[in-house]
Amino acid sequence: MTQPKGFRTANKRYMRIFVPMMALYCVAISVALTFIDLDTASTGVRMGAAVAIALPLIAILMAILRLVRETDEYTRMRQLQALSEGGVMLTGAIFILGFLERFNVIPDIPLFLFGPGFFFFYGLAHLRQSLGKTV
Repeated sequence: MTQPKGFRTANKRYMRIFVPMMALYCVAISVALTFIDLDTASTGVRMGAAVAIALPLIAILMAILRLVRETDEYTRMRQLQALSEGGVMLTGAIFILGFLERFNVIPDIPLFLFGPGFFFFYGLAHLRQSLGKTV
């Protein structure tokens, strides 16, 4: 584990990765959806677009992991708590939606939506922490 750097330093490093990766993600998804015809494009082009869109999000997840490793014990505990709570909330949503799909109550849900769902629940867990509420 790396030496704790303090929240400000670690958060600055996180933001130096998060902002450009989120911008790259927005550009990649916009370009792909605007210029790639999913019905006629080759498998290679579609696969490349999918990976190009996903890689910045993976970089953001790695930045979160580095933020956790570089901060003090208290901040690390809060981050890991938010990550685990977000994961539990997402898993619960997957169970419910999966069974609703299975019993033909709702149409199939694209898997890629669970990634943004994780970030939503992770943020929700952080919000709960800032309001002083615990599970």
